[in-house]
Amino acid sequence: YALALTDHDNLCGAMRFAQKARREDLRPITGAEVTLTGGAHLTLLAVSATGYSNLSRLISLAHIAAERRDPQLDPRLLAEHAQGVVLLSGCPQGPIPLALAQGRFDEAKALAKQYLDWFGRDSFFLELQQNLVRGDTRRIKELVALGRQLGVPIVATNNAHYHAKDRHRLQDCLVAIRRRKTLEASHRERRANAEFYLKSPEAMAHLFAELPEAIRQ
Repeated sequence: YALALTDHDNLCGAMRFAQKARREDLRPITGAEVTLTGGAHLTLLAVSATGYSNLSRLISLAHIAAERRDPQLDPRLLAEHAQGVVLLSGCPQGPIPLALAQGRFDEAKALAKQYLDWFGRDSFFLELQQNLVRGDTRRIKELVALGRQLGVPIVATNNAHYHAKDRHRLQDCLVAIRRRKTLEASHRERRANAEFYLKSPEAMAHLFAELPEAIRQ
């Protein structure tokens, strides 16, 4: 099995993660969820030494171009640093999912074509996430339809923020502390349910039983 670590806008845990993963006989994949100018998210995975270098450079550029606590990457820089990097279309806050959610289908299609041009068909995937939150099923259907129209492969990912389901309350507390709010006041910032845990391969296969191709990637 392989497992990717995709922290927001940094690679701080990459080395420790790789060491731990190998001890557990897992293939570690180094990645990051980068914040684009305007606030949308994209998932980037390094698949080679060159890719790791490019991913590191992109994260550095995002921090240089913005305030320390608010890194943002100019998406045009992706084209210059695509070698050795796999691009996923992102979580619900990705530019393509956001465009689809707002009915801007032509924009979503144009973005997908742009990413295809920059990364190629072997290194760009439409990312499907099912955390049993309202809107997940509709978004997945629209992403699948877009992928079939353009010939872009789909891949299911596990939007994990804690390792076990019963740790969701602790994660809620950490979010509240980070935001300097009470639990009640931080409701909008917290995860919608307890489904954002590290699911097993079997659980992921069950969630995406109707889309087995998304699990095989």
